[in-house]
Amino acid sequence: MRSLSSEETRDALESYGLQRPTGIGFAFIDGASNTFYDWHTHDYHQLIFAMDGPTQIETAHGRHVLPTGRAAWIPAGARHRTLISDATGASLYFSPNVVPDNSGRVRILVASPLMREMILHATRWPLGTSETNPLAASFLQTLALLCGEWLEAELPLYLPSADHPAILRAMDYAVADLAGATQSGAIAAAGMSERSFRRSFAKEASMGWQMWLSQARIMMAMGLLSDGRRVTAVAADVGYASLSAFAHVFAKLVGEAPSSFRQRQLRVSQNVCLENDVLPL
Repeated sequence: MRSLSSEETRDALESYGLQRPTGIGFAFIDGASNTFYDWHTHDYHQLIFAMDGPTQIETAHGRHVLPTGRAAWIPAGARHRTLISDATGASLYFSPNVVPDNSGRVRILVASPLMREMILHATRWPLGTSETNPLAASFLQTLALLCGEWLEAELPLYLPSADHPAILRAMDYAVADLAGATQSGAIAAAGMSERSFRRSFAKEASMGWQMWLSQARIMMAMGLLSDGRRVTAVAADVGYASLSAFAHVFAKLVGEAPSSFRQRQLRVSQNVCLENDVLPL
């Protein structure tokens, strides 16, 4: 995992044109993988689509998991940092003038086939194209209008964060490999004694390490199940050797069995697809 400094992050943003955005919007495919962008903001709203791997977005309030096949909305001015695993993502940027949103809140969204296809189609129009290409301007304007509807289809994929640098290191260690994360590994990443770690972690996260790790694993599982992954495969992917143990923790935190959650999310996705994809004759 490559962690970019603030200067390296700023250089990356400048290379993408994010320090001088113009027009309705623009798009590109971010090929960076196993990269941790440092804290930053941008003047345009960002819509990220995870094409082939999970991404994590952290704000001052917590972490958001973006599973494969889902989209994340980062409003203009929201301070955040992004962890891109072994993945490719498509990023769209919209002027606040075309998509009003003063919430300051990151959201993880259901991505219908229409959203996915429009996002991928838009990546042919980089910064500045919408000002010279009428088709690009019209397409991006339509996509911006649809974003207002898509923001209502939000997934509850959120995890508390911390201000303490040592606890942040422990959290970063865990989210980089949820299946293999251990308390001893987190303590080593934090560089603290076990007693200090336990006390500081509980103070920062308002919960103990084990509860936080369980919540992180279940949150990732929610995203994977929403993608249609099988329960047994998801349990193993997030670190549970026992399917019954996974089901017990999942039901305790989410309020329903993983199988029923999966079925319900698939129905929601199908309904969104039908509503967004049916065009008038």
